[in-house]
Amino acid sequence: MLDFRRCTEVQFLASTPRFGVVSRAMSSSSLRLALLLALTGCGGHSPAPTAEREAAPVLTASASPAPQQPVLAAISSPRPPPVAPPAPPPVAAPEPTTPPGLTPLTAEQRATLRAGAEDPLTPTPIHYMKSNEVRHDVWFPYIADKGGALFGVGSDQNYTLAAVARSEYVFLADIDQSVVDLHNNYEVLIEASPDPASLVEKFQAANADAALALLTTAYADLPEPERRRRLRLYRNARETVRIHLERVLKRKQDGEPTTWLSDPAMYDHVRALFQADRVRPMAGNLVGPSALQSAAAAAKALGTTFRVVYLSNAEEYFMYTPQFVANIEALPAEEGTVVLRTIYSKEWIHADQLWAYQVQPIADFKSRFGRNSGRNSMLIRVASDGTLNKDTGTKGLSLISMPVAPASK
Repeated sequence: MLDFRRCTEVQFLASTPRFGVVSRAMSSSSLRLALLLALTGCGGHSPAPTAEREAAPVLTASASPAPQQPVLAAISSPRPPPVAPPAPPPVAAPEPTTPPGLTPLTAEQRATLRAGAEDPLTPTPIHYMKSNEVRHDVWFPYIADKGGALFGVGSDQNYTLAAVARSEYVFLADIDQSVVDLHNNYEVLIEASPDPASLVEKFQAANADAALALLTTAYADLPEPERRRRLRLYRNARETVRIHLERVLKRKQDGEPTTWLSDPAMYDHVRALFQADRVRPMAGNLVGPSALQSAAAAAKALGTTFRVVYLSNAEEYFMYTPQFVANIEALPAEEGTVVLRTIYSKEWIHADQLWAYQVQPIADFKSRFGRNSGRNSMLIRVASDGTLNKDTGTKGLSLISMPVAPASK
């Protein structure tokens, strides 16, 4: 089974502690190896949606981290409380700093969340520590307050999605050990950081020793090789992550915060998820036999359903194999569950420098498996049958088989 990765995250070479975009001088065989090891797709070239066959494009260095770019958020102003004479106006209660409902899991629930096999991790010379998708806000009207569980690929862009959705459980999958370790390191450092700025500070060079001390204490009971590997990941990725988090901390659209770091309320939700042990980073391959099946079983046992499934642009790089179909079918879902994907193609209007953003009900997604061999053929079909809507009123946002949300009109 072929595994594929994305260029939605900035890459670094495993053989050196220096991080950066992969050189164009890398040999074609090395690039091919990196691509075959990938879980989600590379956005540096067109996926040729007009082709019925799903061919994996060549990995390039052109999908570099997008610059800081404002992103859209529609936040309504609170209405003043009504004044009913002769009583004085009611005083609005302050919002809680800890999101309600995210109580810590019991030992039994934690075991349930983490039960089940994961997919094999594949050593890869390229790692992806951050996303260059910067307009996740165009999805906000379609995922807001959905609750339930979120399944996603990649790194911290999932935190923004989980915060907007008010997710109660989060499953984060990647076939790269470094990305899984990054989530584990985030957990320790987020729990020790009461606000976004203090988290970013933990990735500054002056605070590296203190951060490593926190991680060392947290990992004291781990096997020595695993402990050393996670600490090494912090050291090697620290500067790349710092630059990324500083951008995320400042990211706004029309003056409104739109990320898990730029919006303190979003950060509170993400921190509460980690503090309550409701996040499972996992070695996961979308076309693998184990991880998604384990996530599905865990969600069912916990009595929840997946409300948001974030695929990034992974579908560019594999067919809808029987195993992938079985994995998506296994996820417990509801009528309102949505699939989120990003698309790179010159035939699509992009919401940012690289990506078009799309929302599709999971029920519609599942109904099309038998008629489509992969994402490209599905996009051709939905365009021809009239269920694809690119005229949503939001630049770079398209919908399949669903109405435009009021906030997007």
